[in-house]
Amino acid sequence: MTPTQRRVTLAICISVGLTFLVSAGLNFLIEPMSEDLGLGSVAVEAVLAIPSVASLVVIFIAGQTGDRWGHRRTLLLFSALFTIGSVLIAAAPGSIVVFIGLALCGAAATAIQIVALGLLQLTMPQGPAHTSAFTTYGMVYPLAFLTFPVLTAGLLEVTAWRLVPMIWAAAGVVIAVVVARMVGDSAQRHALGEWLTPLLAGVALATGVLFLDSVGGNGLLTWSTMIGFAILIVALLAFAIRFRTTITSSFSFDPIRGAMLRALLLGVALVALVGTLTYVILALEYMYGMSPLQASIAVIPAQAGAVLGAKVLAGRAIYHWGIGRAGRRMTLALSLSFLPLVAMQSSTPAWYLIACATLFNTFALAAVTVLNAQVMSRAPLGGTGALSSFRGAASSIGYGLGVIVLGTGVITAVDMSEGSANVSTEQVAQLAAGLRLDGILAFAIAFVAWMALELVERHSTRKHSRDLAGGRSSTDVADVP
Repeated sequence: MTPTQRRVTLAICISVGLTFLVSAGLNFLIEPMSEDLGLGSVAVEAVLAIPSVASLVVIFIAGQTGDRWGHRRTLLLFSALFTIGSVLIAAAPGSIVVFIGLALCGAAATAIQIVALGLLQLTMPQGPAHTSAFTTYGMVYPLAFLTFPVLTAGLLEVTAWRLVPMIWAAAGVVIAVVVARMVGDSAQRHALGEWLTPLLAGVALATGVLFLDSVGGNGLLTWSTMIGFAILIVALLAFAIRFRTTITSSFSFDPIRGAMLRALLLGVALVALVGTLTYVILALEYMYGMSPLQASIAVIPAQAGAVLGAKVLAGRAIYHWGIGRAGRRMTLALSLSFLPLVAMQSSTPAWYLIACATLFNTFALAAVTVLNAQVMSRAPLGGTGALSSFRGAASSIGYGLGVIVLGTGVITAVDMSEGSANVSTEQVAQLAAGLRLDGILAFAIAFVAWMALELVERHSTRKHSRDLAGGRSSTDVADVP
C-alpha cells in the first residue's frame, strides 16, 4: 500500500468501527432506559426496531450520495447526523425524542458503512493493496462486537445510562475529525439527482425485512404478519411504479448486471443468513443459565476467531488461490463447519457449543470478507457506492431470512418471557434439537451458496473459452486476481 492508501484504510476502519457502538450496545441500554423513561413493551420493541428500519430506508440513497457528492463530504454529513442523534438520545425526556435519535443514529451508521466501503474500493481498486485493505476492513465488525458489548455492559454497572449515548456522540465527533484529516476531498461533484426512487427502494427493502422478522417472531398466518405483507406489497408497487415512470430515475440495477455478480450477492446473502451468533447466545442463556453479559463474554472466542478468519484466513486464501477460488472454497469450508452442531445434546457442555460457534464464525467472516472484496472489485467506474448499497441490501435480506430459517427452532423451544431461570428439562432438550436442526440447515444453505458460485464460475469459464476461440474477450471470469 502507498501511504495514502494506508491512511484512507485506517480512517475507514476507525469510522466504520465506531458506528457499531449503537448496534453492539443498544440491547444493554434497554433496561435502564426503560426504567428511567417509563417505556412500555411496545416502546421497547420500537427502540430495538427503529435503528434497523432507518438504516434500511437510507441504504440506497447513501450509496448514491457518496458517488455524487464525494465520499469525504458525505461521511462528514452523516457523522454530524450520528452525533446529533446520539445527543438527542442522551438528553431525551421521553420516548419520542429517543425514537428520533435512534433513527438518526441507525441511518447515519449504515450510510457511513455503505459510503466507506465504496471509498475503500475506489482507493484500492485491485492488486495486493485491495486484498490487504478488504481483509483489514473485514476485521472491524468482529473486533467491534468483541469489545463494545462487554464495555457497554461494564460501563452501565457503574454509571447512568445517559453517558453511553454521550460516548456515541463523542464517537461521531471522532469520525468527523478522522475523515476531515485523513480522507482527501473529491474533485468531482455532481448533483444528487432524483432521490425519491432510491428512497422508495429502501422503504421496500425495510418492509420486506420487517415482514421476514414478523414471520419468524409471530408466525406466517397471524394478523401482524398479514398486515406486514400488505404493507410490503404497497411499498413494492410504489417503487415499481415510480421506477418505471420516471425518465430521470437515479436508481438503477445496472451495477448488478452479470451472472457472476448476482451469484456473489446471493453468496453474501446466504452467508449472512447462516453466519450469526444470535441463536448461540440465546442457547447459552437458556440451556446453560448464563446472563446476557455472561453469554456475550462466552462468545469472545468466536469473535476472536472471526477476526483471524477475516484477516489471516481470507488473506492467505486469496494469496494462494486467487480471489475467485478463495471465495468458493471458503464458502464450502463454511458449510462443513456447521456439521459439528449435529452432535448437540441437552447434556452437551457449554464449551462444545462455544467451540462450534468459534469454528463456523471463523469461516463465516473469512467467506464474507472474500465475497465482499470480490463483489466490490466488479464495481463500475463511479458506481462503487451503488454496488455497496446492493451488497448491504443482500446482507440485510440474508440476516432477515436467518430469523425465519435458523431462529425458529431455538426461539420457539422456550417461553422467553419467563426468563432463563424457568427453563424445563424438556425445553432444554428442544433447544438442543433446534441447534441440531440449525446445523443441518446451515450446512445445506452454505453448500447451496458454494454450488451456485461453482456453477456460475464454470459457465463463465466456458463462455470465456468460446469467446477467445471466436476472437472476442470476456471479462466475467471469476478467478482473475
